[in-house]
Amino acid sequence: PVESTVTTLQLQLVIITVIIVLAAVLLAVIISKRIAKPIEQINQSAKALARGDYDTEFRGSGYLEIEELSDTLNTAAAELSKVERLRRELIANVSHDLRTPLTFIYSYAEMMHDFPDEVTPEQSQIIMDEAKRLNALVSDMLDISLLEAGAVKLNKEWYNLTESLRDTINRMNELFRKEGSRVEFEYAEDICVLADEVKITQAVYNLLLNAISHSGAGRTVVVRQSKLGNCVRIEVIDRGEGIKPSDLPNIWERYFKADSKHKRPMLGTGLGLSIVKKVIDLHGGRCGVESEEGKGSTFWFELELG
Repeated sequence: PVESTVTTLQLQLVIITVIIVLAAVLLAVIISKRIAKPIEQINQSAKALARGDYDTEFRGSGYLEIEELSDTLNTAAAELSKVERLRRELIANVSHDLRTPLTFIYSYAEMMHDFPDEVTPEQSQIIMDEAKRLNALVSDMLDISLLEAGAVKLNKEWYNLTESLRDTINRMNELFRKEGSRVEFEYAEDICVLADEVKITQAVYNLLLNAISHSGAGRTVVVRQSKLGNCVRIEVIDRGEGIKPSDLPNIWERYFKADSKHKRPMLGTGLGLSIVKKVIDLHGGRCGVESEEGKGSTFWFELELG
């Protein structure tokens, strides 16, 4: 009979519908757990990262998107860990460089206070030298902060780069004549560039200070100017101890040292190479270093001629 057939079909439809709904719910629960579990693990790791645990590891599996998210977060955690390590090293190094001259100044000032009749010109000179070093450190820290923040505006104008280099080198030779250091200048012709003379001179000055500090027993530094196509290349060459190949990529970082122990710079503040990199980048130029252990280093930068 038709009515019996309809009733049977309705019952079968209800049963099939219930089975499909239950299966769909069960499948949804299974899939949601499979998706939610790695997301929950990533969430827990993210909370640990937010608390400052940069060694935390993100583990996501099951779906390509979750795996990509885990890889991205692991990369972010590694970069944050690197930044945190550099921050701590920077604070430790700056504190060290500030503490040393302050200790000298306080010690000699205290001695002058206790024994005013025994003050010598050498003691006064030490106080002035250390105060000068402190001022240089603060100035370099301000310069690098402004350069990194993009707050420095270039005052570009055409000027004779060769003549500016000659003047800077003559001043350096006069300044370090007593120490036995000498800077030689090699060039074929005078070259003019469109650049900020003050900033470029600052970069050259920092390169020279770095080279003199690592010039070795000979204490001779060579500055070489050459023309390469539409660029001028300035090289500062020393014959010092050189740099390990593994350290070359990090040599432009602030306060980077080849060994783990921070040493007070013999000359300069330890921020010079970082300032050089920022100044040359700001001019749209290129800079680099070539070095071999035991045979010295060549720091260079290039500027377009216009």
